[in-house]
Amino acid sequence: RNQNPPISLKAAMLSHQKSAAWIILSLLSSTNLLPTTASSPPPLISPALPSFLFLLIDDVGWADLSYNNGTALTPNINAWVNRPGTIILQDLHSGGTVCSPTRATILTGRNHFRDCVDYVYGCSDMTNCVPDFEFAPSRTFTVGDAVRSKGGEYEDGAIFLGKWHLGSFYNDSEAYGGKTSSPVTHGFDHFNATVEVSQTATTNCMCRPEWHHLCNFGHYGKMTHCEANSKPAPNCCMNYWWDEASAPHGVTNLTWPSPDDDATYLSDAFARFLHHRRTQPGRALRGTPAPLPFAAQISFHNCHIPFVGTNASKVACQSGETCRPPLEGDPLYTAEELDYYACLNELDGAVAEVLNALDKEGYYDNTMIMFASDNGPERNCPPEGICKRAHDRPHRPTEGPGSAGPLRGRKRDIFEGGHRVPGIVSWPAVVGDTAKVSWETIMTDDFLPTIMDAIGVKRPPEQESWAMDGQSIIPILKGQTWKDTPQGERSFGIGYFDAKLKINHGWGYREGKWKYVEGSTSCNQDSCQKPLLFDLENDIGERHDLSQKYPAILSHLQHQFKVWHSSVMDSRKYESKCTKPTELHLPLSIRKMANQEETSGGLDNENRAEESMA
Repeated sequence: RNQNPPISLKAAMLSHQKSAAWIILSLLSSTNLLPTTASSPPPLISPALPSFLFLLIDDVGWADLSYNNGTALTPNINAWVNRPGTIILQDLHSGGTVCSPTRATILTGRNHFRDCVDYVYGCSDMTNCVPDFEFAPSRTFTVGDAVRSKGGEYEDGAIFLGKWHLGSFYNDSEAYGGKTSSPVTHGFDHFNATVEVSQTATTNCMCRPEWHHLCNFGHYGKMTHCEANSKPAPNCCMNYWWDEASAPHGVTNLTWPSPDDDATYLSDAFARFLHHRRTQPGRALRGTPAPLPFAAQISFHNCHIPFVGTNASKVACQSGETCRPPLEGDPLYTAEELDYYACLNELDGAVAEVLNALDKEGYYDNTMIMFASDNGPERNCPPEGICKRAHDRPHRPTEGPGSAGPLRGRKRDIFEGGHRVPGIVSWPAVVGDTAKVSWETIMTDDFLPTIMDAIGVKRPPEQESWAMDGQSIIPILKGQTWKDTPQGERSFGIGYFDAKLKINHGWGYREGKWKYVEGSTSCNQDSCQKPLLFDLENDIGERHDLSQKYPAILSHLQHQFKVWHSSVMDSRKYESKCTKPTELHLPLSIRKMANQEETSGGLDNENRAEESMA
């Protein structure tokens, strides 16, 4: 059972925070990070080594941004996807169907189940609860480790900003019934983060009584989704924490109110970090001070519950300035919709600030930026995973704001809407001088393998043989397709986020254009519980089950899934060594097939499968 820090410890922390308040915006607890006017900054020189940035957004649907016909206008993101060296990834998938699982895949390049991430926790206030959450207990190699192992100019250059949701920040969490699992634990040099969910407006307004009047709770009317030990804690303090070796628990937190628009806190923190990297004395072998490369992740809270837009943003949306107006005959936007769309507008502004900082400091051309959501939009569409107005108003579901467009399913679903998400990558130094749209299958798991490929690092010897689900996407960035590569067609498994599988939770497996689905949380009909087969190239909405027409293809995918599933179980037991390596139950149909002869052969293409059926 988690224990709260004793009152005396809380008091000691508060005292330390007051004395250290002036360092907060410096990120790394050093005044050296603050811009200085004592001397002119060095001239802009493009770094010789690449930098890496992952922009993770939260609970945003595949069709929510305006480049995919979303309601909220996102002009800055639109301008970015049309900029030379940028690719829209229309077939990008989050590695999980909810928060923590996907976050694990970005860092490790592996399916989250391999590293013991079987669920999500509810702990929004580190002074009320200490998460007992297991993530990579054998210290799986991560993004932070990759650049740290490269060393040299990457020294001290790995930072995590925003929503963590992978464990406790305290360096003595075990004393309070938790597990230490902070960004620093997992390879980053520094962090400035929240431990879990945070409101997207006036984030820490409940942290002190004198700040309560600043609170903007939007359509909720009160603080919501704030938890301690997965139980509601209506007065808890959502706040930012960062590494501070001399503070209690090795961390300290924000001691003044966060801004009305939470996304700007993160974009500003990144800009300061970037300025610090550029103005540090260069370690390059060249005679001039080159900007130091980095690896960073910014995990925005936009637009997870509680999503709240600033009042000015909501007025602008309602007036039609920043949102498409409702279609003729449709009602005005609800208060909930206005909060959501305003949240997206504000995200767009923060992304612009991040890109501007990269331009200003001379990093943009040689920085690989990946942009994705951690899963599809919130609220399911039972009984079949198809929203009520999917036929005529897919951009405005009645079940709740957030649009997966033509895709079936939403957050938590094995159907595409649960994990096919907005995706963008830019890296002008590699992509070239054109903007593109790609339908190649990409995953959040690919971030780490791409970094490793780009800078030429490997996992430590003891992890060299460990499974890796992600792949370097450098061939795709250079204009190839997966078919052009030695690996061939892309394949991956996807599962419900909870290891305690129920028949409607489901599993899926993708290979090329083909997808096997068995169960999905928003579909409670008998038709969804049997094995389904979809051709995503011709049926992106997963409306037409082809399992009867192409049984050989279905059988092949089931076999491939079983091989992958077995590999995941081996990772849990022998690589990560999960404390509780819960058996990940196989889908019912595969359990029934367990004693049958396994399907042999591969699936090069649809014609070969049809020939095998004959």
